[in-house]
Amino acid sequence: MFKRLFVLIAAASLLGACNNPGDSLPPTTPAQPASAPVSYMTFFELGSTKLSEQSMTTISQAAQVYKTKANANVVVVGYADTVGSPAMNMQLSQRRANAVKDALVAGGVPATVITTTADGDTSLLVDTGPQANQPKNRRVQIVVN
Repeated sequence: MFKRLFVLIAAASLLGACNNPGDSLPPTTPAQPASAPVSYMTFFELGSTKLSEQSMTTISQAAQVYKTKANANVVVVGYADTVGSPAMNMQLSQRRANAVKDALVAGGVPATVITTTADGDTSLLVDTGPQANQPKNRRVQIVVN
């Protein structure tokens, strides 16, 4: 008899603990996977920071992707080919990055979420020698993440 009473009390205690709303855990939702960064590239004429019509289309696409991502940021990196001095190419690649940033801002991306950097002629897309006129190296990369 004592044994049955003990089992009933234990069972009642366990059931009571399960039904206590203060002890229950909040419902969980599955973690949303972080969306992968999206990368774009724009290209420039020799010595230029002028954005072509194709570049403006690409920048517009990047701005639209930014608007679909919550808490996104944008990294804009300017590059140059090896024509000219390294110091001149660093300045040119920064001006290119700034031109793209300005176009992104005009497209609705807040300036505060955009980081610009310049790599000059140090990170070539196409490996060339010095003073090589290579259009693919004159670019800006836009990464939305």
